[in-house]
Amino acid sequence: MSALHLTKDEMMAEWRLRALPDAANAHCTITIYDGLDIETHLLARMRTWYVDLIHNAPPELLAPVDIAGEISIQNASDGSGWFSLPKNAIRLSSLRLEGWPSGALIIHDASAPGASLQLSGRQRSDHRSPVAVVDGTTVRIFNPAPEASLIPLECTAIVDTPDMYHIDERALSTIQSLY
Repeated sequence: MSALHLTKDEMMAEWRLRALPDAANAHCTITIYDGLDIETHLLARMRTWYVDLIHNAPPELLAPVDIAGEISIQNASDGSGWFSLPKNAIRLSSLRLEGWPSGALIIHDASAPGASLQLSGRQRSDHRSPVAVVDGTTVRIFNPAPEASLIPLECTAIVDTPDMYHIDERALSTIQSLY
C-alpha cells in the first residue's frame, strides 16, 4: 500500500495526466474564449470522483488518517464505551484500545445482526475480541478492557478534508479519460 496525501493542485496534476489527451499535457498553453472551461470541468469531475471513492471504494484504495488525538472515549452505563467521530470522518477504518490484544471488528451498519448482538449483556463480545458499531457519527465500543484507560492506541478513519486527497496510489488507475 502506497498512501498518498495530495493537495488540490497535486491531485489536479494527476487528473490532467490521466483524464486529458496527450496534446493538453504537452505544456502547451491553450486559450479558449468560448466553450468549456477545462479547469472548472476537471475540478468538478475530480471532486465527484473523490467523494464517490471515499464513500464507496474498497478500503485498500484509500489512505486512512490517524484521528486518535481527536476522539474522547466515554464510558456508558451498560459497560460499553462510546465516542463521536470528527466531523470530517467518513468511515472508521481501525480502532484499538489499551488492553486489547487486537483491533476491533468494525460494524458499519447499526442494524446488522452482529451489531444487535452487542446490545445483549450475555452475547456481547469482550475485550479479547472487541467490536465497534458505527451508528451515524457515534461509535459504540463493546467492551473496553477491564480497568484499562480508554486511550486509543490506534484509531484511523477515511476523512474528507478540504483541498486534501487521501488515497492509495492504486486509486489513480480509476480516473477515466475524458476523451
